[in-house]
Amino acid sequence: MAKKTALPGAPAEKLGAPTIMDRALAVSLGVPYVHLAVFSIDLDRVREEVEGYDDPRPFGWEVFLTECYLLARFDPSKRPEEAAFFEQVVLSILDGRPDALGAQLSFAVWDAIQRGRFPKRLEGAFKSWKVRPKALVKDLSKLWEREDALRQSLARGCLEVALAPPLAPPTVQALRDLADPLVG
Repeated sequence: MAKKTALPGAPAEKLGAPTIMDRALAVSLGVPYVHLAVFSIDLDRVREEVEGYDDPRPFGWEVFLTECYLLARFDPSKRPEEAAFFEQVVLSILDGRPDALGAQLSFAVWDAIQRGRFPKRLEGAFKSWKVRPKALVKDLSKLWEREDALRQSLARGCLEVALAPPLAPPTVQALRDLADPLVG
């Protein structure tokens, strides 16, 4: 019997905080999940970096930009497999730590449902929420009134923030795409 050997891997850079990344989901859902989780985590890292320094970004900007990412890449209303994907993702986040980096993803999914962009049947994933984030949805509606300009400026602003470790390459590309005036 041949002995199995693993290739040496590069050590992962630790962020020093819990994240929404779920290894089991990464294995079962693959690259789309990993990129989505990494994007959400990176945006939350940017939020933490700029928060409290007279940051001009509006309240909820990281939820808004995460939702822009979702809407540019997914359409669970037309692709039922994506509805199942998001149900698993949301349940994983809600079962995890509330302070995990990237947790705004659940709020982005909720807002997409409330705005009719994601199917209502996904609301079932949120049944553990005792209180719905109505104030956040209201605040986000003001941001959606300026969607294109705000999406572009927020994405560019994220690219300008120096983080250690730096933004992941898929996040950088996604932010460049969101900063492009032709997206949307």
